[in-house]
Amino acid sequence: MYRSCQLVLQKQINERNGTTTSKEGQMMQTKLKKKKMNRFLIVSVLLLIGRLYDATTTYLYTPDLLNESNVLVSFCGIGWISIAAIQIIFIVGLIYLYYFYLFRFRAIRYPKKDASLKEHISYIFFGNRTSFEKMFYRIPKNRNAFFAYIGYVTSMTLLSVSYIVGTSTVFLLTSESYRLVYNKGIPYMLYGIMVILAICFSVRFFKNTYNEQTGYII
Repeated sequence: MYRSCQLVLQKQINERNGTTTSKEGQMMQTKLKKKKMNRFLIVSVLLLIGRLYDATTTYLYTPDLLNESNVLVSFCGIGWISIAAIQIIFIVGLIYLYYFYLFRFRAIRYPKKDASLKEHISYIFFGNRTSFEKMFYRIPKNRNAFFAYIGYVTSMTLLSVSYIVGTSTVFLLTSESYRLVYNKGIPYMLYGIMVILAICFSVRFFKNTYNEQTGYII
């Protein structure tokens, strides 16, 4: 009876304080891990399909790669075999980094309640609140944060760009009017979209780590 009263009292205290028992915590961790795994599988599959979509439409439009705007083809003159090898290595590495972001990376919060997002970014990359500008020209000291950043931002940007570029190539295959306007600046517009997406996903990455309450502070 005394033991039962203790358990009831402890449960009430936990509920009031917003804490959970170890069993409840394990259930929440299991649910979160399952959710992350589903996200990882969905993003990985969509990324693979997107790259195949882009490559297939490109091959149908320019099998000799003479009209390909990819910088590796334009400036390095590589062929399909080299492109395939580079794509496979790049995608495998990118999927691993996305996995690292989801399952290995722990968000670091600047140990100051009223810290700005700018201070948080500086802290998460360089361990202090005054090095924000260094992120534009120096590799961050916190390699884990850097790898997680690359894994998330590059995966989400490439995922979006693959379908945008693939659809643009479909229009090149099917629309005469689109082919007429394509060389008047659309390739530059596509590169601009890619940069804008990278910036948007970068902001989202830092906001996610800023808002995430993990209680883990270096």
